[in-house]
Amino acid sequence: MAEQKYELQITHDLRPAYYDEFHCLAQQCHISCCKGWRIPFDKKDYLSLKHEKGSTELQKRLKDSMRRLSGAAYYAEFIMKDGWCPLLRGDGLCTLQCEKGHSSLPEVCRKFPRTEVYMPGYLERSLSPACESVLHLLWDLPEGTVFCSDPLPEKDCRTLVFASASPLNENLGYHFQEIRSCCIDMLQDRRHSLPERILRMGLVLKDLYDGETNIEQWLEFAHALADREEHLLEGLAGQKDALVLSIGEHHRLQLQGMNLDFKRMKQYPFGTSEQGTWFDAHTRFDTAFANREYFMENLMVAVFFHLHFPRLDSVEAIWNSFISFCNIYSCLRFIMVMGCCAGSNCGKDELFHAVVYASRCLLHNSDGYEDFSKPFFRNKNTTRTLLGHKAILLKN
Repeated sequence: MAEQKYELQITHDLRPAYYDEFHCLAQQCHISCCKGWRIPFDKKDYLSLKHEKGSTELQKRLKDSMRRLSGAAYYAEFIMKDGWCPLLRGDGLCTLQCEKGHSSLPEVCRKFPRTEVYMPGYLERSLSPACESVLHLLWDLPEGTVFCSDPLPEKDCRTLVFASASPLNENLGYHFQEIRSCCIDMLQDRRHSLPERILRMGLVLKDLYDGETNIEQWLEFAHALADREEHLLEGLAGQKDALVLSIGEHHRLQLQGMNLDFKRMKQYPFGTSEQGTWFDAHTRFDTAFANREYFMENLMVAVFFHLHFPRLDSVEAIWNSFISFCNIYSCLRFIMVMGCCAGSNCGKDELFHAVVYASRCLLHNSDGYEDFSKPFFRNKNTTRTLLGHKAILLKN
């Protein structure tokens, strides 16, 4: 019997409204995307750069500036010099772009931090929070994130074809945007704290994980749960060490300008009444950013949308994407809070620095994030136990 397939016509885009306001900060950027990480590109860009002609300075910078990659997803990359792209000038501008224009850049440089992906329902356009300019946009949205949609030019319209090997694939594929919108609405529901919202979202996604395929019924359950007033965190979370659950025994996260040894940090008195390093930093963080709670909400909505969560490829993907989202939230918040340890300036610049480099590590380094996440997906406990663990992690 031939495998059944179904089609979805993509005729509109979907993007956060602030997407249209994005612009590169250029020399005003303090955390340049031309520093601190690898810049890989495909064969077409490699050959274009190889044959680029220009001024003496440009030719000098291009000479011996690239290396081929073997067995990798990309064809080549720039050879970073003391962490800097060889084309980056001292004033923060790109020699190639200044001389040849934006279109001369490799695709990765032209697009970052933008991403465009055809998803069920829409061509989704998002911005990665691994860019300082994006964080400024999120910082200036006290009312939260609004999404907008416009018709696509005919040349950009697509027909997505999906295999429907099971009722799950077909049903969730057609209802992806309803499920996605419900999750984002829960993340922006300010009747509850952000950790509470994330946990409520996890509870409704667990219903899909447990086999619910009636989406109308699921949406009724989701709205009913969102309206419940009791504190679910208190009902699920025990009194355990959040950092042990979150990080495990052996992880070290290395970021530009940071070297966070989580095993060493475990020695701090988490989950106790003692006023240790964590509690001191937490107090300083709450004081410095008392009126900016919305920034973390905007950041996590941006992450959720940028990563195309929840993943609906399978019931396992639904649950794993929720666990990944919790881990990203807890790691981002942990790094932001620990950036307010005694002796730090505990200001906006330091906050953005922490978020940018953590986002680069967690959202743009698949190998690094896979290593970071493995312990969570080895856990064979029940989903309710895992939800309890996540509640502890989110609450702390």
